[in-house]
Amino acid sequence: MVNLGEAYRKDEQKTNKRRTKDEQKTNKRRTKDEQKTNKRRTKDEQKTNKRRTKDGASRTGR
Repeated sequence: MVNLGEAYRKDEQKTNKRRTKDEQKTNKRRTKDEQKTNKRRTKDEQKTNKRRTKDGASRTGR
């Protein structure tokens, strides 16, 4: 005869382990995505600033 309390506890431990692993993967993916987004945003800001500087310099010369 199987002790149902023990079986339930083991199943719960497996579930918690799986959930923790899944959360870790999700956090890792989110961090990676945030890094990519920040890199892209920085690049875009640099391009915009360069363009503004270029436009501003040509306007002041007039």
